Amino acid sequence: MWAQALPGFAPDSLWRLSGGRWSPTDVRSFEPVKPGPDVDPGDYLASELLGIRSPNGRYTLDVDYYQVVEPMGDSIEVGGDPDSRCSLIDERKHVEAILLQTGSMAGYHWGAWLSNNSFAVGGWTEADDYGQWMQGQLWLYSLSDSTVSTYGTRIISAEVYARYEASWHGWLLKRYRAWKRSRSPA
Repeated sequence: MWAQALPGFAPDSLWRLSGGRWSPTDVRSFEPVKPGPDVDPGDYLASELLGIRSPNGRYTLDVDYYQVVEPMGDSIEVGGDPDSRCSLIDERKHVEAILLQTGSMAGYHWGAWLSNNSFAVGGWTEADDYGQWMQGQLWLYSLSDSTVSTYGTRIISAEVYARYEASWHGWLLKRYRAWKRSRSPA
């Protein structure tokens, strides 16, 4: 996504901001969102699109619990709470571990499993008090040794960030269309 926003961007364009051991900010019981009359369809769709399953199915990385995704024909509208919360759900134990939480000055956009025991979370943070400069961030988590390393992009303008956000929206739209096809009768 950053490569689409920043020509010439490569993973070695990131620099390490911090690293060390991690522990969740909170752990609580969890029941997955299921479609039904008492569930907002936007919340359910967001959990389907932003809930990334581990290769072995043991965990779900919930990239941003506060996002809402509303279907709009073959497209989507993304919104929700201005806050952002990323968590790891243990599907066997029905437990949610909060990994990251922030107010409106940052957020979490995407995630990917690198193995059964490691994953990445991608997001952003404002780099000034006026929302004119942003910084992309990447967190690499290991469940095997409970470590996390945080990497950042260079500081970018709101214009470049808008290109990144358009790329993220494209990623989410692609996931939505694949999800929609998987539920359509053959």
